[in-house]
Amino acid sequence: MLTLTKKELTVLDQAQPDYEIHLIETEHGHSRWWLMKVKLPTHDMVYDVVTALGKIKLWKRLDIAVDFIKESCPRTQTVCIVFSKRNE
Repeated sequence: MLTLTKKELTVLDQAQPDYEIHLIETEHGHSRWWLMKVKLPTHDMVYDVVTALGKIKLWKRLDIAVDFIKESCPRTQTVCIVFSKRNE
């Protein structure tokens, strides 16, 4: 699994702005959470965003995840929101 920390993501934003961000709805502990994947189309690679301690970074609220993107990835041009299909 390829990973990026917030610091590495900031460096990527400066060096290669043609990446895509995908916020993916996921379930964790019977609650909805959002995880972030960074795709580099030119290298066909996908990274998970992790905390400084190496754990997958999750957001409880979509708006907070979007604020993180605005702060850490100001040069990105593509952000996709992926909702999970729920069978109820």
